[in-house]
Amino acid sequence: MEKATIEKFKNLFLEILSEEEVSEGKLYPAGLEGDEVDIVSTEKANQMDFRLKARSALYLKKVKKSLQKIEEGTFGECEDCGSEITTNRLMARPTADLCIHCKEAEEKQENQLVNKNRASSKVGRVLPIDKLAKGYNKDETSTSDFQVSHMDYQDIVG
Repeated sequence: MEKATIEKFKNLFLEILSEEEVSEGKLYPAGLEGDEVDIVSTEKANQMDFRLKARSALYLKKVKKSLQKIEEGTFGECEDCGSEITTNRLMARPTADLCIHCKEAEEKQENQLVNKNRASSKVGRVLPIDKLAKGYNKDETSTSDFQVSHMDYQDIVG
């Protein structure tokens, strides 16, 4: 990657860090006062604020890591395969540490794992009678009224 391009990314990262230093610490939990509705609303707002602060902290960690890579001379190299990350990808996601091919492979593996976990968690679920279609029989060994198999559950929910 060209030195001028790397310098642009370095300036971008430094700008992000300086802006964050100005706004850092501005999220404080609001007090829980008022009636039940006010308290619930305030708690939800506090949760969102903390979630945003956590996301921001994670992003800042990636920015610092990218700055460190610039100093080491490894910025723009894929951490998995070692090939160069395209400038277009870095323009879209400056903190990218994987080339597009490795990132797609990683996401594919994650999706397969999520889908596998979803499928296995549906086996043997018990549904209330009002969700069942006609023709399902009561399971005499179950403590609940009805037991459906994985296939039956998929038919009902899907």
